[in-house]
Amino acid sequence: MDGNVVKMKGAKTEKKNLTGEQKLGEFLGKNRKALLGLLIAAVAAIAGYVIFFNVSTSIVKKSLDKIEVIEYSLTKDAAALDESALESRRDTALANLGPYLDKGGIVGARANMLAADIYGQKKNWQSSKDAWLKAASKRKGSYIESLCNFNAAASCEELGQADEALALYEKVAADKNFVNRSRACFAAGRIKEGKGDFEGAKASYEQIASFGLSNDEWNDLAKTRILELKKNGSVK
Repeated sequence: MDGNVVKMKGAKTEKKNLTGEQKLGEFLGKNRKALLGLLIAAVAAIAGYVIFFNVSTSIVKKSLDKIEVIEYSLTKDAAALDESALESRRDTALANLGPYLDKGGIVGARANMLAADIYGQKKNWQSSKDAWLKAASKRKGSYIESLCNFNAAASCEELGQADEALALYEKVAADKNFVNRSRACFAAGRIKEGKGDFEGAKASYEQIASFGLSNDEWNDLAKTRILELKKNGSVK
């Protein structure tokens, strides 16, 4: 019994004295099948992702190409067409855009932007507004979102929805990366003037100067409006 105990202790002592390299070799030897399985799974996962990415990219490109063809068919030699022919083209384009309007990402955004533009040409401002907002929702946090919200605000104005237009313009004006934020801010001030909120209008106009943009025509116009409001006694 004692001999067995000594041998067991000796075995343990010998195992503890293995070098790091020996321990690693022993671990790899015992677990090579499991590790090989993990390696195969990792390689398969990477290969699957690459295939998925390439297929997805190809599908997106094909969809965008088809939308471009729809737009080209709409605009080709359009200047030579009468209103009846143009209206027919618009209806055809809207019908062809149908399969892409509910797509996600850039495809859905691009399809809805084109649809919104067409609805605007048809003076269908409610449908134009809805399409602009739908396009914006598909590219949140991007330049496209602000561009679409700006155009949706313009549609709201056509519909007489001043409060909704104002909210959209102010949202766009808060986007530091949007190149037309000064214009959006001026539009917000203009709407506030129309509502009789002259102090609010002044604040919107003054906000443009804080953007620090050089050669900003909207800032020049805003200064003119502030002077006019002061002249009329509407603000101090």
